[in-house]
Amino acid sequence: MRKIQDEALVMDRRLLGEADRVVVLLCRQQGKLSAVAPAARKSRRRFGGCLELFARIEVSLTDKGRGGLWRLEEANLVEDHTGLRGDLIAIAHAGYLTELTSALLREGEEVAGAFTLLSTGLATLDSGPMDTAGLRRYELALLDLVGLTPVFDACTGCGAQVSDGWHFDPDAGGICCSACAKGPWAEHLSLASLELLRRLRSGETIRAGRDTAAMAEARGLLSRVIDQHVGRPLKAREFLRQLAAESGNTV
Repeated sequence: MRKIQDEALVMDRRLLGEADRVVVLLCRQQGKLSAVAPAARKSRRRFGGCLELFARIEVSLTDKGRGGLWRLEEANLVEDHTGLRGDLIAIAHAGYLTELTSALLREGEEVAGAFTLLSTGLATLDSGPMDTAGLRRYELALLDLVGLTPVFDACTGCGAQVSDGWHFDPDAGGICCSACAKGPWAEHLSLASLELLRRLRSGETIRAGRDTAAMAEARGLLSRVIDQHVGRPLKAREFLRQLAAESGNTV
């Protein structure tokens, strides 16, 4: 029986039987994995507050428990992200980052940088919600880590770097010039949005309130890309849209 120790973030959890929980973890070294936390529902002292969503914990795991799942033997709290838990929008953003990350990672696949990206995102939310540029930068960075970033540098068809009208085709994996935009899902992409996506991908800070039309177009484009790869709409994104409608803010 293999035993490992690692640092992890709690991405999801669900009930199992009358006493146990299944927790979905993003480990620094082991990647995404699911583990049974035995008797977690019967005894709060067994794991304390370690199994709360978004918690950063040190774990001891054995391979494998019930149904091929890992078994969580011990967990110690490192950071519970108390700061974000007092703000509904920050909680919603944390839920979105976590669900998105979990959806794009495969169980047992080690993706270098994924733990750091999500951990940094949650730490940022301790100081308050992200702006829409921050959310888009996270999406692009995650897509880049898992090898799914759309091509924004040149036409995916002919390689042209200049076009009299750019389009985006999710089936082609990025931008197309007017001559190559033949796919049924190709849509016009404004130059302002293309430049914004390039700046966001480079990590550039975008001042809040600037380029609102381009940002809205970029948000829609990235949502299409993500939905295509995930295969379903993300629940956390729908919740964010509901909050935005109620508050009048963008997400």
